[in-house]
Amino acid sequence: MKIIRDGETITVSEIEELDLISSSGFRSQVSAALPLAFTYLDIDLSKTSFIDCSGVGALIALRNCARRRNTNVKVRLLNPSVNAQRMFRLTHVDKLLPISKAKPVRRTVS
Repeated sequence: MKIIRDGETITVSEIEELDLISSSGFRSQVSAALPLAFTYLDIDLSKTSFIDCSGVGALIALRNCARRRNTNVKVRLLNPSVNAQRMFRLTHVDKLLPISKAKPVRRTVS
């Protein structure tokens, strides 16, 4: 997993799985890396091969953590697989977090 800061945007990428085993560490690492001031938290799921309810919970927990630091922060899910999109629709996460396609992140800052 990579966490990159580019100005007011934090991008998390290269996430292989978000499941019962990995979601707690994912949530902890990303939460710890969030600065006090930022506007966007982009979570690039293009490399994520599997996500379960624990992963969905981790994404919601990160949204809540980000909003405690900045009530106006925008958390976006980028490039989820078709199966992940289905999971987001079933759990109504697509109503909480915008989902879009974007180019994968290339440079590493952190």
